[in-house]
Amino acid sequence: MSVEKIIISIIVSLFQGTAATIIICRQIQIKALKEKIKLLIPMCIYCSICFLFIPNQIRFILFIIITSLIIYFFLKIKDKKLILYSFNLEMIMSISEIIVTLFLVLFGINSVDIVNNNLYNLLANILISLLSICLIYIPFFIKIIYKINNMFDKNSKLINYLYIFIFVVYLIVSKNGLELILKSNYYVNILFIIGIVAILTVIIKNESKYDKLNEQNKQMLNYVTKYEKIITDQGKANHEFRNQLMVIRGYAQMKSPKLIEYLDSIVDDTKKTHSSYLISQLNNFPDGGIKGLLYYKLSMMDDENIKYEINVEYGVKTKLKTLDTIMYKNITKILGVLLDNAIDASKESKNKKITISSIKESSKVIFSISNTYKGKIDMSKLGSGHSTKGNGHGYGLRLVNDIVNENECLNVENKLDNDYFITNLIIQIKKKKQ
Repeated sequence: MSVEKIIISIIVSLFQGTAATIIICRQIQIKALKEKIKLLIPMCIYCSICFLFIPNQIRFILFIIITSLIIYFFLKIKDKKLILYSFNLEMIMSISEIIVTLFLVLFGINSVDIVNNNLYNLLANILISLLSICLIYIPFFIKIIYKINNMFDKNSKLINYLYIFIFVVYLIVSKNGLELILKSNYYVNILFIIGIVAILTVIIKNESKYDKLNEQNKQMLNYVTKYEKIITDQGKANHEFRNQLMVIRGYAQMKSPKLIEYLDSIVDDTKKTHSSYLISQLNNFPDGGIKGLLYYKLSMMDDENIKYEINVEYGVKTKLKTLDTIMYKNITKILGVLLDNAIDASKESKNKKITISSIKESSKVIFSISNTYKGKIDMSKLGSGHSTKGNGHGYGLRLVNDIVNENECLNVENKLDNDYFITNLIIQIKKKKQ
């Protein structure tokens, strides 16, 4: 082994090790210099050994394994996603290698010389390292990386598919160990790019549906505020109407007992009407979206011929008034998704019925939604984005999970009780500081 190659390996390892350290730290959001140095030293050592001794056909799989072990032992990160961090690193380096190789070839440098000529090889590795660092600092690119990581957070099963993908790529490279593959990583990188495009396609598709759902929820919140005004005004009108009847009763008392009897029947009728009861229940919520949302969803239940009951405990309004606007809107979003799922499940069942209740405890408000359903529900799959309602509803559950995960005061629980599926939204009410 020549001295020249050893010197080149040291220079290459410094650039590659630095690039790898920066990319990993950006993914895991490590800012401490001490932690970065702990990662940099073993990465540089491995890159040097890899450059001198490890054949190209096994570099990519070994790189992922060794990088994951370095993160595990030196950064003490014990997470299944270690492989994902390493895979993302390999992905960025592969993209950079393809771009740099095409760039050098366009400038008249033969691709074989890039591998065999020490000077060109050094230049290519330096450019690959610098480009990789640049890519990880592009806002759009790092946003994509974060979305990939978040996607694996929300669906732990995806990591198993990643293992399979890496293994398949390794088998393809091992089986087709031709001279050209042994001299370069081009085919390996192309396989990586195909995998990357597939993953990004899934992400973009899912995110577009998720964003669309968010936008629909925003529009719905704006829309239901109109219902709230109607409900509030109707409640006031009902109250004033009853007062007017009582006044008429007082004036007419001495003149006509039949008129009194007639007016009493009208007062009783207004108390017994379903609409008046519904308005009185919904007015137990403060303005902000919930009572408008419920009025809207109950109208949908009427359209679907779903029987429903609603009961709001006195005092819920006072409790909910202590919440800030953002929290109240988040609760409205969650209830919107849960009610949609309840309606979709109930309308498919034989006995279409939904019961909605809201009760208060010492420091909690609990919304309970019970609905009939058809078939069987696997409770073990609930809470992970799985939906029994078909395509599209998984995004609603994802929205619910995202909101709950970001708010320690919110929790959603599911259970089965006879023929009813019950979802409880538990809201922890924090006491205001004096």
